[in-house]
Amino acid sequence: MLDRPITIEAAVSVVLCVILGARINAVPFAPVAGLVGIALLPALIPTIRRFRTIPTLLILLAVSLGAGVALTSFSSATHDTSMSLAISHSAMVVALIGGIAVLLFARAHIGTPWTAISYGAGMVGGIFLEPVSGSNAWRFTYSLPIAVLVLAILSMRPRLAPQLLALVGLGVIGLVNDSRSNSAMLFLAAAILLWQRFSRAVSKGRRRAGNIIGLILVAAGFFQLAQFSLLEGYFGEVSQDKTAAQIATSGSLLLGGRPEASASFAIIREYPLGLGSGTLPTGGDVTAAKTAMQQIGYDPNNGYVERFMFGSGIEVHSMLGDFWIWFGLAGLAACVVMVTTVVWGLEHRLRSAGLTALLAYLSVRFFWDLLFSPASSSMKFVTLTIALAAIAITETTPAGLRARDQLQQGADATVGVHSYPSMRR
Repeated sequence: MLDRPITIEAAVSVVLCVILGARINAVPFAPVAGLVGIALLPALIPTIRRFRTIPTLLILLAVSLGAGVALTSFSSATHDTSMSLAISHSAMVVALIGGIAVLLFARAHIGTPWTAISYGAGMVGGIFLEPVSGSNAWRFTYSLPIAVLVLAILSMRPRLAPQLLALVGLGVIGLVNDSRSNSAMLFLAAAILLWQRFSRAVSKGRRRAGNIIGLILVAAGFFQLAQFSLLEGYFGEVSQDKTAAQIATSGSLLLGGRPEASASFAIIREYPLGLGSGTLPTGGDVTAAKTAMQQIGYDPNNGYVERFMFGSGIEVHSMLGDFWIWFGLAGLAACVVMVTTVVWGLEHRLRSAGLTALLAYLSVRFFWDLLFSPASSSMKFVTLTIALAAIAITETTPAGLRARDQLQQGADATVGVHSYPSMRR
């Protein structure tokens, strides 16, 4: 039985988060809930202003929309352009703005854990709205939504042991199903949680630079350990053979696994101010990208470059590269603010010993997607990651802690759960 009636705002928050997580689109790459967030934006301005980096980020994203159109117009002298492509890319940014606003609105009415759970439930529900991959269903369909929902549920009472068990268990399932990159992210998130516990036990002081340096060292050490384990065959012969082949191709596991990065560098070096959200590649652009990929030992003459990367626009398999090329320096600046938000949010949570498995995993995933995933597929995670990181920054200030405790008590009563002390760490 509920402690108090569910408010209209709470019900709307849950519904919008579920729709946003399910990626029910009005137009390609633009979830309905994100567009609703745009409509509600004027009323949400007082709420958004409380989150330190969010106003700057949303302004830069709005500027990016205009920059993308302006660059497309400028590039039309040397490139073909596509209005539909410009609309799709612009809709993605509009939905990102609205999606962040929706999640911050939801947090004000149902609290952070229930916002994340509703979003994760939407992601799992979205599985049934698209065809299930026949080749590797866990890797391409089930793994990411289930991971987000499980970790979101555990954030209700963020105890170390259950969170570590979930991260390691999901990572092992991923390895069995040839999902090396996502498994590595889950294991790294587990390592970060262990480091949080260790560093808190060793030093009771609040360290800013130490937390960031520690995270970098943990990530670097984990990468070396993971690469060694893969090459030694600890995770099976298939993973061993793929890893060895990627390193043999380019001398680096990252470049061998993501040769699109070299193509990104080539395009950005040629057009440092960007090309525009609706600009199509020329034959010279494709040749420059292929040449860069050949230089790291990758054979680009396999149809992938022409079909996926340059078939219907410019897609360099990197959110940072995509935003820079599509929206110019404004897009690059927006990415910098996103990075600042995630790093700052991580540091605040680590300093208060309140980092959850969900935020650790999403943060690791954010940096991977920033460098190595298409912007279109990254949006489902970026929206939630930025919102949770911004909340972390705000909640760990003294005023934010008091406001969070008051909010959580009200949110728990609204949805009919008890408030546990562990939720207020």
